[in-house]
Amino acid sequence: MVHWLPSHVGVLGNEIADGLGNEGRSQLQPRKPLTPSDVRSVLRRGIAKLWSAAQLSNDDRFPHFYEAYKAGDFLQGLPKSDAVQIFRARAKHTLLLADLRRYGWSATTACRLCGEREETIEDDLSECREVAGDRPSGWPDKPVNKILWCGDRVAMSMAAKKMQKFLRRAMQ
Repeated sequence: MVHWLPSHVGVLGNEIADGLGNEGRSQLQPRKPLTPSDVRSVLRRGIAKLWSAAQLSNDDRFPHFYEAYKAGDFLQGLPKSDAVQIFRARAKHTLLLADLRRYGWSATTACRLCGEREETIEDDLSECREVAGDRPSGWPDKPVNKILWCGDRVAMSMAAKKMQKFLRRAMQ
């Protein structure tokens, strides 16, 4: 059992301190600039919330990562720039507008090149008519998800280079 003992009630110094504390709390608080350390802390907390929310919502990406890792296909053997691009695409953390919109960083999802569809990995790699000529000969006739997770290094490398080219054109 917890029992409150009024040990400082009526003590002059404590009463003055309580009064000043209440007065200060009711006033407008000064804003000080954020330090880089403060910004990192805020970002870390925000990312942790997003990550745990994605895990709790049974996001379909996480089982794919585990399966790819188990199968030994975790982007080994690809050039670093290609591996990074494929990993971002697998995690849906690209600079495509559909991914940016999910995080509230874009007002639209319309493709920046053709404007006809959502700017997604599927649009970038398979559907956007503005980059149809950029698709390499021998482009796999598979769903994009299969290309990203298939373990075929040639197809993944082609997809990575194509995404990089699409993003360079879209951001001009």
